[in-house]
Amino acid sequence: MDGKKPTQNPSKKIYDATDLKNFEQSIAFHRLQQILKDIVLAVQGIKIPPGVLDPNIVTRINGNTISSAALFIPVVEPIENFTPHVEQILSILKRLNDIIDETPRFEGPTRFGNIAYRSWHDKVEAELPTLTSEFLKFNDNNNDANGENHSKLIGEATYYLANSFGSKMRLDYGTGHELSFVAFLGGLMHFKFIAPTGLELLTIFSKYYDLARRLILVYNLEPAGSHGVWGLDDHFHLIYILGASQFCEDKFAPSVRTALSKQTILGHRLSNLYVNAVAFIFKLKSGPFHEHSPIISDIHTNVLLWVKVRQGLMKMYMVEVFGKFPVIQHFWFGEYLYPWKHAQTKLALPVIQRDREDGEEEKEEDREREEREKLFDPTRSAGVIKAMKMPTKSKSNIPMTAAPWANSNRFRDSPFTKR
Repeated sequence: MDGKKPTQNPSKKIYDATDLKNFEQSIAFHRLQQILKDIVLAVQGIKIPPGVLDPNIVTRINGNTISSAALFIPVVEPIENFTPHVEQILSILKRLNDIIDETPRFEGPTRFGNIAYRSWHDKVEAELPTLTSEFLKFNDNNNDANGENHSKLIGEATYYLANSFGSKMRLDYGTGHELSFVAFLGGLMHFKFIAPTGLELLTIFSKYYDLARRLILVYNLEPAGSHGVWGLDDHFHLIYILGASQFCEDKFAPSVRTALSKQTILGHRLSNLYVNAVAFIFKLKSGPFHEHSPIISDIHTNVLLWVKVRQGLMKMYMVEVFGKFPVIQHFWFGEYLYPWKHAQTKLALPVIQRDREDGEEEKEEDREREEREKLFDPTRSAGVIKAMKMPTKSKSNIPMTAAPWANSNRFRDSPFTKR
């Protein structure tokens, strides 16, 4: 979520880990929490219809190699009965996918990511304001009840969308970019631009994840803020929560214990985001699953109910995304969609901005990478499993508080310990 910000765009407010306390008191934080809960509940028990997810994205081709040709043929099926604004979002995602075709990767050696990705970003940044202005226009059924300035709302929403596809500077993609897409959709939902059904949300997220993963594959994007094998996933987190919620209240859902089986993956990879995400792991990685993805493996060894999987992953999200400075420092705050104001008093929260010397941006990137390595904690997996096995206390089974290990001593037992 980097880049220069023009007038009316959100601005940086989090400069240090101590700013996280202010973030947790902000309107932005509480609004994002509620949006996440609304989205997760909206998709509960719903399947993704055929023709939405691209099978090429999660299919291994030629053994362990990835054929670039296959990545340039996304599956696009016409879907009827969607509202015009939802169709426009899908049209925007399709256009961004087309820009990949127009921006082939450079074939020379690269150290981290392919620099053609920066050209893709440049083209997207040039087109997005026009694309978003089309579906953000007010009409008789989409009035701004709060009287917010139309052009500023467009600018802020466009900013979050532009930052949903990885870092142009760092050539990486991670959970912060995934959060930015939630902020884009959530802003439209909060101000009544769209009121998507669960099916519409799943279709939008499916197209978004296919686009994000295609960018990762084509331009070889690095994981942003990855914990290595001790992270839930190299790039994503929310996709697993959405998929787990899809299986909740679904009497035909596979058991948690069998979700990693070949039969389940083949049967559900194009209708469920959790299984689809697991299929993507199998496409990219070989070897024993419990070695390269131990946390997911632990989930399917120790947890019995999908509602518990969803509950634990939501708690983990609060810690690993909202609660981690290397991730949340890149989330910027605007005047309308996600204000940096106290949720109770509505007063502006303090911002402590230090002056930067020449080369400070590059030094900060190095510090970020070092900080990500420090986040490695193999004992965290045990906390995830324990959270999933705790009694449910909320009616919706969707916790919006920090995970049990957030303010306690580290768990000392092995991440593979059964409970």
